[in-house]
Parts: sequence; C-alpha cells; structure tokens
Amino acid sequence: MKIWIDFDNTPHVNVLLPIIKRLEKDHELILTSRDVFETVPMLKHYGIETMVIGTHKGKNRIKKVIGLVSRIITLLIKVPKFDISFSLGGNTTATISKLRRKPAIVFSDNDISFKVPAYKFGTDFIFPSYFDSSKLEEKYRIKTSQINKFDGFKEDIYIADYVPDPNFLDILPFKDFITIRPENLKASYVPLDSETIVIDLFEKFKGYNILFLPRYPEEKSYADGYDNIFIPEKPLNGLDVCNYTDAMLTGAGTFAREAALLGKPSVSFFPGKVFLTVDKIMQDKGWEFKSRDVEEIYDYVQNASEKSNQVDRSKIAQEELMNIMYKILDNYEK
Repeated sequence: MKIWIDFDNTPHVNVLLPIIKRLEKDHELILTSRDVFETVPMLKHYGIETMVIGTHKGKNRIKKVIGLVSRIITLLIKVPKFDISFSLGGNTTATISKLRRKPAIVFSDNDISFKVPAYKFGTDFIFPSYFDSSKLEEKYRIKTSQINKFDGFKEDIYIADYVPDPNFLDILPFKDFITIRPENLKASYVPLDSETIVIDLFEKFKGYNILFLPRYPEEKSYADGYDNIFIPEKPLNGLDVCNYTDAMLTGAGTFAREAALLGKPSVSFFPGKVFLTVDKIMQDKGWEFKSRDVEEIYDYVQNASEKSNQVDRSKIAQEELMNIMYKILDNYEK
C-alpha cells in the first residue's frame, strides 16, 4: 500500500519515526512535513526526506486558519496518489483523504484541542486506553468498531527504542544541570493573556546550571546577564536531554511526560487551566508536578528524587500499537 504520513509539528517526529521504520519494510511511504519549530531540522538529523509544505503562522487565529486552508490546498495539489493516510492530530490528512475518497488513520492523545476535521473525516482512530472517546461517538457518530486503543502513552512509542547517547554531555559546558523550556505563548491552546514565568525561574535557580531550550529566537534574551545558562545552537535529542538532566521544567506537556517516563523529576508550568487527561494521570501518579508558583517549583526540585524508568513497559505499548496499525492496514488490503 501507499501510505501518506504527515509531520505537522515537532513532537510528531519522535512519535512517527519508529512507526515509519516498521511500515517502510512492507509499504511505500509518502512523507510530508510543515516547517514549524524544530520539525524540519530534526527530520534532516534523522536522514528523513520529506516534502516541506507550510509554515507556522504565529498566535493570530485568523492567520492560523488561513495557513491551515492554504496548506490543505497545497497538499491536495502536490501530494501523490496514496491508498491511506496516517498522522497525529489528523485535521489535515483526514480532510485531504476525505476529498480524495481515501481512508484516514488518526492518532491522538489530545482531548482538548481542535480536532473537528479529524473526527468528522477520519475512518479509523487510535487512542491511548485512558482517552475518553464516548463523547466522540455521540458527537461525530464515530462507531465503536472504528476506535482502537492501546495500553500506554504517546511517548511510549518512541521511548521503547531509546538508547542514550554516551557522548551527549560532551556538547554541554556542564555535567550537572536542570532544563527549562518556555511556555508556547503563541499556541492557540494557551490563554491570550498568558505571561512567561521563565525569567522568574532563572532568577530563582541562579545557583543551578541551566540548559535553556527557547521556542522562538526572541526568547533567547531571557538569559541575558546569566553565566549559568547555556543555549544550544542546534536542536538537541529531546530524550537525551530528559535522560541526562537532573530535572525537567517545561511550559508544555511533551518534555514533562518524556522526563517522567524516564524517571526524572518533571515539572509542568503550562499556563492553561485545562490539562490533557494524560497529564492529569501522570500528576495523579506522582510522576509529574504541576505548578506556576516559582517557590513551589523550587521546593519540588530541591526535594525530588529520581524514579525507575518505564522503558520495559514502553516496549510492550509500542508493540501493541504496531499490531493495531497492521490490523487496520490488513482490513483495507483485503
């Protein structure tokens, strides 16, 4: 089969890579990507060639909609013929698949963001077991037979294959450090009046070595005047960052979950009031700490200790997901 896979955002790279490695043994893959954050540099780092279509349109929602429509039109014209599509989120791939009268597999662990096109036009869905799909069945008339669930987290899919780089620390100016990643204040799911607490964190943790991973070039100025903060020139392997850091402090979810599954003290200072179910579960388990209070975050990091990682469980989850993928594909090949 010809399978179209789209990399729409940076976290998609890690998730889709192990799936691609398995699928390319048995199927022809068509790969596209969007030039947003570190998506394209990461793909090049892994030797993955894609057709790059579309860019990030900032926080303005009108521009975002225009960008989405423009990208859909361009993909509709440029993507070669395919038999089935697959992506995280699925808004774009499901829409184009519907227009081309092709099936679309949609993978998601995000139960709060905009997914109307994905749910209306997708034909097969893969969710983690904790994902509450009952509302989708009612609202979008998705049949139970279209929904597939695996026992794990999205991050399990690639953590299962993770092998630490023994030379990773050689690219840093220190061996012991904490990592800070800002909130994505330009994202549509972040309240418009949100402000960063990164500058306050820098001041509170000035006694620590800090690996700072800004999202946007203008955020580099947050570190001005601090000699304990290092900003890498190129994107780093996120799992290596999580594996070697003493604590992960991030304004979003992916890094927090990755660090938590690797047994590291993990803090999310996400500015929104509504959390993904996956983050709520990790917080309930004590794997992830949520706060935007700088003093609380400092106290947590001071007293937190490492836990055992979840790699063995991740391997089981990855295999379960791949079995689901092949089952879906087999149904369409018959």
